[in-house]
Amino acid sequence: MNRIKVFVTGATGTVGLYLIKYLAEKGYSVIGCVRPSSDKDELNNIVQNYSDRLCYIESDIREIGRLSDYMADCEVVVHTAAAVEPYSNWQELKRVNVEGTENVLQAAIAAGVKQFIHISSLSVITGDQDQFKVNEEQIPIYSREPYANSKIEAEKIVISQVDVRCIDVTILRPGFIYGPSERTWMPKLIQAMKKGRAMLVGDTKKETNVIYVENLCRAIESSILNAKAYGQIYNLTDGQSVSKRLLFDTICDELNLPRVSLIIPAFAARLLVESASVVTPLVPNYFKNKLARYSRAAYRLVAVNQGFDISKAERDLGYVERISFIEGMAKTLSTWKM
Repeated sequence: MNRIKVFVTGATGTVGLYLIKYLAEKGYSVIGCVRPSSDKDELNNIVQNYSDRLCYIESDIREIGRLSDYMADCEVVVHTAAAVEPYSNWQELKRVNVEGTENVLQAAIAAGVKQFIHISSLSVITGDQDQFKVNEEQIPIYSREPYANSKIEAEKIVISQVDVRCIDVTILRPGFIYGPSERTWMPKLIQAMKKGRAMLVGDTKKETNVIYVENLCRAIESSILNAKAYGQIYNLTDGQSVSKRLLFDTICDELNLPRVSLIIPAFAARLLVESASVVTPLVPNYFKNKLARYSRAAYRLVAVNQGFDISKAERDLGYVERISFIEGMAKTLSTWKM
């Protein structure tokens, strides 16, 4: 069988780990790329089950030459690796999200890879203001959220290839990703719910933008060597209107926790966020983790209306067969039940 060979960066992350298994099950030949310092226990378990079509290498995304060697004979690179912690400093975000993206892209070009699929974020067109039915024509919005700004800079690097045409590129912009291995925003939210510290902000009917990790993987697969996707950007969510209240209630109900009853005004939430942003750079990492629930990313999740149009992905990628929000959350939260 002549399998399409795919190289996946960030193979121990939420998306990368799920994606390599998903693609291996679909019959692709997959090489995962991980940092030498990554915890590889779960990855090793997956590789054992698909050893005939899945392997991984250890490499730093700053090492262009080695990456290019490892990408030899690969037709597609899917770049999922990123620094995502809300209080990562700009230098770290620039090194990983911006310079790292350029390195992986240049390595793919040097290796003769046909397509580079970049996993970006809807945060690049969200800012801190309410958004309604926003499509891909929206110009990226720089904000006071360094992570979002780093993803804007990474997108610029990738999209520059449309004119140069050294490699075909596709940019996918998922919302807040959830799934069995998610460990950035959901663990913090669940912990706050368990301790009775979680809070909703203002109008709880505002829309959020979440996407189940398998839905994202389906969109990635549909983009692979798809000429319609070359040089294109796609918004991606679960395709349902999910309110802040529904998100919180679903998590609480699945985990048999009391529903969140504390609702604070938006101006009070903003004050908490801005205060935390001032204090956080001055405190040890332990306290940074504690303050993460007051980050600007957290504010975006619970206080900003995030309505995005995914019709372009539905049309070009056939992104219509999706796992529902309720089903995806049930699968995700089953891993949290004791």
